[in-house]
Amino acid sequence: MGAIAILLAAAASPQPAPVGDAIYHYVRSNRDGSEAEHVVHFRPTRTQIAVYKWVEKCTTAAYVTAEMEPDLNEGRQFVAGKVAKDGSQATFGTLTLDPKAPALAVDVTPPGSTERIRETHKLKSRPFVLYDFDFADLNAFFQEHPDAMHESFALPVIWPIAGPTVFRDYGTLHVSLGGEEVREGLKTKRFDLGVEGATAATGAVWVDAADGHIVEAELGLPNHLGYHDFRLKLERVEAGGKKAWDALTRSQYASCPTGK
Repeated sequence: MGAIAILLAAAASPQPAPVGDAIYHYVRSNRDGSEAEHVVHFRPTRTQIAVYKWVEKCTTAAYVTAEMEPDLNEGRQFVAGKVAKDGSQATFGTLTLDPKAPALAVDVTPPGSTERIRETHKLKSRPFVLYDFDFADLNAFFQEHPDAMHESFALPVIWPIAGPTVFRDYGTLHVSLGGEEVREGLKTKRFDLGVEGATAATGAVWVDAADGHIVEAELGLPNHLGYHDFRLKLERVEAGGKKAWDALTRSQYASCPTGK
């Protein structure tokens, strides 16, 4: 099927609404596809985001939620958690924005640990994108700002290894509209990415031209331990809203052998 036919077929298929209905299934990996992990984004309300991350069923899976600022430029509070046996969110910490400082305050007791970590990270600028949230906040930003052209975000990341702080500051992420492209059979806008900081990096993000969700993104910096760079690639968009979302998180342990 040619590119024009693909676009016509896509246009003829109604898409689920970005808020309250659409569930975006991605694979996060290195740019070469290694270390693949499933990452699922969902916006139950305009300002709320939920992210479910898993490598294999019957193993520990992350369940992180966020409340965004009303303009959807950045997160107000993130709640760290994992998927409980019944599919609910078992929380173990928060990351909260102090807009006056401005700073991010983390208060977390990692699973399996009794050590409570409480730290503050001074933001050099605002708004910010929390890089280890796997661009879920940037995804919401694009959906809410269809006319975005040139944007800049501070780029902090939580890096949970032994060291003086759990925060890593990558500097500033610059996002600039580069043009229109057909990507994965979809008409998209390409935004060029550049990181200005201690380690310079480049990349790109392609967003659906119709509703703004991310189709693919890549950047030359890791956002999790064990990775050497970053790619996020859309697998599919599922309709069904909260009911379908709850079924997804319940599926993490639903078919596991007794005792798992």
